[in-house]
Amino acid sequence: LNKNNDYDTKSLTGSRISNFHLIEINNEDQYISEKELEKNKFTLINFFASWCAPCRIEAPIIEELSLNIPIIGVAYKDKFLDTIKFLNNYGNPYTKTGIDNEGKIAIEWGVYGVPETFLINANGKIIYRHAGPLLYDVYKTEILPLIKKNIENDKKN
Repeated sequence: LNKNNDYDTKSLTGSRISNFHLIEINNEDQYISEKELEKNKFTLINFFASWCAPCRIEAPIIEELSLNIPIIGVAYKDKFLDTIKFLNNYGNPYTKTGIDNEGKIAIEWGVYGVPETFLINANGKIIYRHAGPLLYDVYKTEILPLIKKNIENDKKN
């Protein structure tokens, strides 16, 4: 009866992501996994959905961010054709895009709504998590400084 049911995902920052395996929507013979993250110092993982109104709002900034950092899109509880239509209508900023049909990967990552974006380093560590639409101000004042700070820390080590 006195059980605390608060859902707190702040503890995820600094932890390593769980392994994941998604079918690539542009090539159903290929998969996206955590190994994809090893290719870059940093990668954004953006959980989105075609039915998500805030995802439409953040689409232009995600497109702009993709010019500076690789982004993997994860279509959350979405249909294949709806995802394709969304990407055709709002742009496809993603290096790769997979579909999390049942939302299992989102649950493992602590996602509780879309859009939600994670900044991950090459070791699979969550550097930053942002719930809600990612706007330019957040990128400029929060994500970019974190990338710079982590690059500086890498140089020191």
